[in-house]
Amino acid sequence: MDYKADEKVAVDHGDEVHDAHVAVQLAHDVENQKLSPWTPRMFRLYFILACAYLCGCLNGYDGSLLGGINGMKAYQRYFNMSSEGSSTGIVFAMYNIGSIAAVFFTAPVNDFFGRRWGMFTGAIVVIIGTCVQATSTGRGQFLGGRFILGFGVSFCCVSAPCYVSEMAHPNWRGTITGLYNCTWYIGSIIASWVVYGCSYIDGDIAWRIPIWCQMITSGIVALGVLWLPESPRWLIAQDRVEDAVQVLATYHGEGDENHPMVVLQIKEMSNQIAADATDKSWWDYRGLWNTHSARRRLIGVLGMAVFGQVSGNSLSSYYLPVMLKQAGITNEKKVLALNGINPVLCFFGAILGARLTDVVGRRPLLIYSIIFCSCCFAVITGTSKLSLDQPDNASAANATVAMIFIFGIVFSFGWTPLQSAYIAECLSTDIRAKGTAIGNLASSIASTIIQYSSGPAFQDIGYYFYLVFVFWDLFEAVFIYFFFPETKDRTLEELSEVFEAPNPVKKSLQKRDAQTVMNTLNVTGDAKLAGEYFQGLMPIKLLHQPRAQTKEVSNRTKSQKLGVMLVVPARQGWVIYQKLDSLADSYRCDGNNPCATCASIGHDCTYGSEANSRSKNDLILESVLRVEKTLHELRSAIPNGVQLANSPQTNRTNSFSGSSPDLNLRRQSHAIQTPTSQDQRENVNNLENAVLDSMHTSTTESILQWPHFDVFPLLRHDGDSIFYLEQARPPLAVASNPMYPYVDAEDIISMLEAFERNINFWYPSMSQEQLSNIRATLQTGMPSEDTVHSCLCLLTLALGCASQAAEDLRFTAEPDAAEKDKRLRKRKLGNIYFQLALKKLHVAHLQVDSQSTQCLFFTALYFASLVRPLQAWEYLSATATRCMLLLSYPPNTHDDEAEERIRRIFWSCYILESDYMAELSACPPSGIARVESSIPLPSTYHTHPSEIVEEESSLYFLACISMRRLLNRVHQLLYAKDTGAAFDHTRFPRIVAELQRQLDDWREVLPASFSFSIDTEEAATAAGGFLRQRYLTCKGVIYRPYLMWMLSTSYAETRVPSIPDAMQNCKLCLDACLLHALDLRGFPQTVLIDTWICSLSMSGAMLIILAASHVPALKEFIGSRATLVGSHLEKLFRNWREVSFGGDSPSVDRSMWLIQQADSYIRDCY
Repeated sequence: MDYKADEKVAVDHGDEVHDAHVAVQLAHDVENQKLSPWTPRMFRLYFILACAYLCGCLNGYDGSLLGGINGMKAYQRYFNMSSEGSSTGIVFAMYNIGSIAAVFFTAPVNDFFGRRWGMFTGAIVVIIGTCVQATSTGRGQFLGGRFILGFGVSFCCVSAPCYVSEMAHPNWRGTITGLYNCTWYIGSIIASWVVYGCSYIDGDIAWRIPIWCQMITSGIVALGVLWLPESPRWLIAQDRVEDAVQVLATYHGEGDENHPMVVLQIKEMSNQIAADATDKSWWDYRGLWNTHSARRRLIGVLGMAVFGQVSGNSLSSYYLPVMLKQAGITNEKKVLALNGINPVLCFFGAILGARLTDVVGRRPLLIYSIIFCSCCFAVITGTSKLSLDQPDNASAANATVAMIFIFGIVFSFGWTPLQSAYIAECLSTDIRAKGTAIGNLASSIASTIIQYSSGPAFQDIGYYFYLVFVFWDLFEAVFIYFFFPETKDRTLEELSEVFEAPNPVKKSLQKRDAQTVMNTLNVTGDAKLAGEYFQGLMPIKLLHQPRAQTKEVSNRTKSQKLGVMLVVPARQGWVIYQKLDSLADSYRCDGNNPCATCASIGHDCTYGSEANSRSKNDLILESVLRVEKTLHELRSAIPNGVQLANSPQTNRTNSFSGSSPDLNLRRQSHAIQTPTSQDQRENVNNLENAVLDSMHTSTTESILQWPHFDVFPLLRHDGDSIFYLEQARPPLAVASNPMYPYVDAEDIISMLEAFERNINFWYPSMSQEQLSNIRATLQTGMPSEDTVHSCLCLLTLALGCASQAAEDLRFTAEPDAAEKDKRLRKRKLGNIYFQLALKKLHVAHLQVDSQSTQCLFFTALYFASLVRPLQAWEYLSATATRCMLLLSYPPNTHDDEAEERIRRIFWSCYILESDYMAELSACPPSGIARVESSIPLPSTYHTHPSEIVEEESSLYFLACISMRRLLNRVHQLLYAKDTGAAFDHTRFPRIVAELQRQLDDWREVLPASFSFSIDTEEAATAAGGFLRQRYLTCKGVIYRPYLMWMLSTSYAETRVPSIPDAMQNCKLCLDACLLHALDLRGFPQTVLIDTWICSLSMSGAMLIILAASHVPALKEFIGSRATLVGSHLEKLFRNWREVSFGGDSPSVDRSMWLIQQADSYIRDCY
């Protein structure tokens, strides 16, 4: 993503990211970057860091140098010293004393002149100290040289770690900074073996040559830093932002200044440095302790500096010959050889540890390694005692040497990579140089004390000195556990959030999310204040609803074998459940006063009273009931010779099938069949319950098998079914650790309002009380616990974001680039929430209640919005099964709201499952349609703050339910496999006429807000426009048998019987197909939920138009309008794909290809 269009890269100190969506997108893009540590530009970074690594070699060289020459007889004779004692201790300590003296000079040089010049100054001073020390003629000059060496190394030890940590790529900062301290062992290895080699030389030159060699690395550093780039963080602190951008682009962004990693780091650095106001007072160190955050940082710095020197590691560096002597090894050559082997082993341990810092984290490495070191010292104490008590016990001496080496390896593994890296990570840019200097001061003091005291301690108490470190190391482990935060997986700037927390350790162990990035970028303020602001904007409206009363009505007459009834008041009247032993059934109130059922049992009906007044809902209900009555009459009029099915599962498939239904159909020469034979079976239960039977013959694939398309073989070139195409798709890619997006109060309000305005209007299953609870939860931040409520919160936000991406496309011809980008950002944000919800969805599968069922339904809706029909089908089936379970076996605790929620989810699943089965006829139905007549229609439920909107939502929901039930019966009566009347000219005319009358009744009772005209004029509302699409779909399917009959006459070789008004009804079918396509707009429900269904439906309409355009008698009914359809549909689907669901859908691609091919053939006809 190119960020130049939205905001500048060369930012000032005051530049902030105020667009939370841009910031979230930036964080998301950074996380999804596929970066490699092996690119040419990364090797350039390694090359420049190698020069800084040599500063670590300087320190390591001296560590082994003095330990080695301290065991050389020539050195001891020249200065008249032993390998232990106070005189040896002062020689070792003088190096650290020089480092202490330099502390207050190192920070000003680094802050004023930069990290490069700090390294250069240190290297020059080391060269001077080497010359003084190597030419020593007495102990005083030798001590002076040691002091100068320590003074110079102090500059290098402040500048180099800062430089490495600030130049390291954030993705591998732990490894890169950890390697810096590993180079200590490179210097140590060189020194050890140089000393060992020189031990074979006689005279004073034997110990002077190793000292002269110290100039090699310091000379390389002094020359190399002149070609190094300066630290970008130091450059930004000096207001040299363009230079910083260039450096980051070169070494972190593959040369691209607009690379997300470059942009993110620049913004984070700029905001932090602007907030911290980099201190220019070289003498003022109060910034290290004047705030809670600073004090917690200082604890980490001082703790790491001190523990890194007094954990026992100084003994194996400086006093290894003494430790070997305690183990009974006194041979000079053997001691020097072991002194050379030790750093080699430690080096490999340090390298491995450096790599694992970014894998297991800092805290685990430090804690577990130091505990192991304590155990090592306990063993070394015992084996050393055995070695001295039993001089001939070679096993004890070997065990001691082995444990010394193991201690060194383990300490190097856990501590060496982090000694400098952790200190640099604990410090912010404005105090990093001063803090590192203070760390070096503490380290030098601790090292001085331990080095000076160790000589006399070995002399006085011997191996018992090891016991001090047994207990001290355990104390360090406890201290680290409580006071050292984890710094893994965060940029240096993002660690500010950790140290500013009341409990930094607890905060550091929480997962890094997008809010961390937002806080670092200074997008928003305090989360608590944001929550208060959020609460002030969104007052919570609680739902107060009396519990429904349940009455038992006894059986009044023997002839009315109704048994015991449960009468529940509903908005449409009383719903009366009949409890029978054999079959559960129900009788709905018929809308009269009194209703027929109440009158038959002598019960006082309250329908029409003030508490249950008639409303627009009742008009739709009455229409539905009239349709049901007419359908029952129609069913009874069907020839009586039909044998009934014994099982509701007759002719059902129990597994998915990839084949198109009844492929032999297209081989028939006639669409007309003889009257239904007596042995054909009619599934009465299907008609009773408005079931859309599987393997029906009204799918788009079925249309393509008509013999009329034999002349268009290209349309059938790919035999793969829609089901196979979808099944072959790769699964949805889900990030292993998706970040929690950060959004402010205004964004959350916008998402929830979009959800309420769209999803909860079309499928009104979430109450205002639920939405209030979700708002209250989101006031305290994004839910991270694995609960059903957390999952529901995330799914609601995901659907809200998706709704925002699909809104307001109805009148948009083609969104511009900025609008597309805005909508895609919304969609990507929704995808992140959805992925987070999927991580928690297991709790919804394990829990059985209305809210867990709601989670499954919302998951199905989001998969539908992703145009993944099989996954949507899977979750719809799971939701439907759960609904039937809860309706059959309700919980012991009575909850009116939960019961109504389940009923509404049930009807939502009924609508969507039927929609999918209209095109995926081979899919096994869940069975929800077979029990729908026993489930009450939606009743009172508080879904919206506005009563007007709530009523419109209920009306719309009822209208969609009744339309879907009518459509199912249309499919069942006309296109059911083996029993459909579409191929029987003696049956379908009467059925078609009755179905059309019911369709007109449905339209007549729609409220004014949903009204529409049967033409190409825009509907008054998006809901009305969507319902018109459903109306035209139903009308086209109802009249299709006439078109099939007329098409078949062109293939008939014998005279076919005539059908009254056949041509006029063919025209009605073609008009419905044309209007269905031309009236299509970017209705939110179509774009968000029905894109897949709509694409197949439109391709089916185009195929019908194509077939008719090649029959002269039908062609004149179509006219030139047919040439407008293809381009209109292609433009709509292209725009929807670009701004909403994105990605690829093989079904939609197939549909669009069919539309394009059919459009080409149609244009050839005109």
